[in-house]
Amino acid sequence: MQFKLICSSLLAQAEAGSVKASQGITLVGKDWAIIAVFFAAIMLIGFLAARQAGKSSANFFLGGRTMPWWLLGVSMVACTFSCDTPNLVTSLVRGDGVVANWGWWAFLITGMVTVFIYAQLWRRTKVMTDLEFYEMRYSGKSAAVLRGFRSLYLGVFFNCLIMGSVTLAAIKIGQVIFGVDPWVAVVLGSAGVVIYATAGGIKSCIWADFFQYSIAMFGAVYAAVVACRQPEVMSLSKLLENPAIIEKLNWMPDFSTWLAWVPLLLIPVTVQWWAVWYPGAEPGGGGYIAQRMLAAKDEKNAIGATMFFNFMHYAMRPWPWIIVALASMVCYPTLAQIKAEFPGIDPTYLKPDIAYPVMISKLGPGFLGLVVASLIAAYMSTIGTHLNWGSSYAVNDFYKRFVKPNASEKEMVQMGRLCTVLLMVIAGFFALTFLQDAGQAFQILLLSGAGTGAIYILRWFWWRINAWTEIVAMIVATIVAFWIVLGVGDQGTMKWYVGSSAVSDRVYVVSDAETVGAVKTTTQKAQVRIDALSGELEILIDKWKKASKESVAARDIARAAYDNKFDELESYKKANSISSLVFAMGEKSWYADLQQFQLDQRQWQLERINKRREGLKLELKSLADISVDLGGIIANGKIYLYHPDIANLKFPVQLLVCVILVTAAWVITTLVTPASDKKTLRSFYKLCHPGGPGWRKVVEQARAEGDEIDQKNAIGDWKLPIQILCVFLGCITIYSSLFSVGNFVYGNQGWGFVLIGVAAVSVFALFKCFGKIGVESSSD
Repeated sequence: MQFKLICSSLLAQAEAGSVKASQGITLVGKDWAIIAVFFAAIMLIGFLAARQAGKSSANFFLGGRTMPWWLLGVSMVACTFSCDTPNLVTSLVRGDGVVANWGWWAFLITGMVTVFIYAQLWRRTKVMTDLEFYEMRYSGKSAAVLRGFRSLYLGVFFNCLIMGSVTLAAIKIGQVIFGVDPWVAVVLGSAGVVIYATAGGIKSCIWADFFQYSIAMFGAVYAAVVACRQPEVMSLSKLLENPAIIEKLNWMPDFSTWLAWVPLLLIPVTVQWWAVWYPGAEPGGGGYIAQRMLAAKDEKNAIGATMFFNFMHYAMRPWPWIIVALASMVCYPTLAQIKAEFPGIDPTYLKPDIAYPVMISKLGPGFLGLVVASLIAAYMSTIGTHLNWGSSYAVNDFYKRFVKPNASEKEMVQMGRLCTVLLMVIAGFFALTFLQDAGQAFQILLLSGAGTGAIYILRWFWWRINAWTEIVAMIVATIVAFWIVLGVGDQGTMKWYVGSSAVSDRVYVVSDAETVGAVKTTTQKAQVRIDALSGELEILIDKWKKASKESVAARDIARAAYDNKFDELESYKKANSISSLVFAMGEKSWYADLQQFQLDQRQWQLERINKRREGLKLELKSLADISVDLGGIIANGKIYLYHPDIANLKFPVQLLVCVILVTAAWVITTLVTPASDKKTLRSFYKLCHPGGPGWRKVVEQARAEGDEIDQKNAIGDWKLPIQILCVFLGCITIYSSLFSVGNFVYGNQGWGFVLIGVAAVSVFALFKCFGKIGVESSSD
């Protein structure tokens, strides 16, 4: 059914002259045959799983808790292998280079903590969803309120935001590959996954993930091979020698200035991994990762699944995407070149992340269909998991808990299927309205959960954490995130730190009141014109969309009008920017100092660049080759002109402010509100026995009252120190594997083998340590 809809939609657009003429891409018969077989296989999996899934909610949401580690591990990695992930990686690499991937590589630490500490604990709870944990760990009405609110906040709003960003990638693929309108891409892309996720529940999602991951991984690798065969690239070795990308290859930041390594490496590794709630890498486990662990046969299978997931996710998968991203910089150095070759792309979606589907379009017949099927597979595996996860929250933690407690198993399955459809509708709405870029969505998600991560770690090991801790943290995190994003904004954030001594050597301050007043007045007047031009640009986008449905000629005329208006807007912004206005005042007494400051910044930039080029044995650049466009901002009655690297601190500062404010709020709340009642605490400890000094008071009080809750002596035989050692060794193993693969890709065979040796030694030590942890069987 879905395949026919796609064909008919494309046929209609082809008749209007839009597909081939606008995109230069044609899917031949064998491409369509491959895509058709793929969809047929997915639908078959869904219908085969449907009969068993309908028997009970446990079957629909957890697959009967009988799933093996290898199948769950593949499902986890398939879920995170979304079609928006290669787009995100492409956006990061085209921006700050390979090193920018530390923004998500750092979450490996979270993953290892889940493997060796929280996988066991989650499996012991035996809950249906991780939100059910709240009324097991906390007591009173506050626990119920927390569970109900989180079911809607995470299961609906936050979950749909994630699916919206994934669907945004599907829109961009649909624009480049199929030439379809955004709403068509959303409807056709989601129809199949809704069918099998609705029919078969989590079991169909997991088995479909297994099938889809195989196709998706092959497609990613083959796309990298074809990218290296492009005439502009020629080969992998030529790509790595190309001057256009040579400075983007480092996977470690420039340590000559803290402005480079602090935002790119230090903040992700020291703060982000534990402080931020992020789907797939939640501190303390949780989300769909917890759902997979809860579906495992026992603790051993839960641990094995999460370990396998982290190895495949971080060590094996990134490099094909990185290669395609690097090749895209050679084939399409600028977005203007993409726009010229693909005039049918909606201007709204013309962002750096669209370079990945553009590179996919270069595949030949047959293989194009296979890789397109792999991208569809990546999309469906992620959406399917999120649909089942979100509906499990809505049904188990809201509908059954608060709306109809006596709901039958059959009714819960029916509600789960209804919620699956509704969640997809909301996600599609998000993708079609305010989301435009994969990087934008990534930052919104990080800020929304900033500061709450430590709670999800500590609630297992400190009895004092209570429901109010999480409620206040969640409310404050949301308020602070919206305040920073919508109220303070990027410019306001820069005002917090641009005048500090930490960045003073890269900032020039104009204190002349006359200059400040003149520039401020001019920029305020200019903003009126900028707003007017931006409004005209939005109108031209709508005209372009309508013209695209009429004819190629009408589309090109409308696109030319849009491009002219866009260029006018950009030129006006540049001419009336703070730095341009200040540099126009050549008669001022401080002007010579400003010129010297700019020269100093160019020389500093030259030294950094030549230091890297010297290490790479490349020809050194001269000062004439270096230009530094200073940014400008008005704050505290002064004008600050700054090196562009200063702007890279905006997001780290926003993140730190969120973390500090939210952490302070929940710590104070924890200390001034009562803890959960002793009955709840004892019941939780007896079931999960996390152990450690954080529970000693509860255990000793229970023992004094004749209630022995620490039957396994988890206090005296606390495993956390050895578990932390396993976390460290696991990180060494996977990071060594990640960079070993990278060195082989880069042609550094010696370092590749050295890192393989490091990984092997770490694995040996890991197995020695892991044996001391002890894993409970399902019968314990």
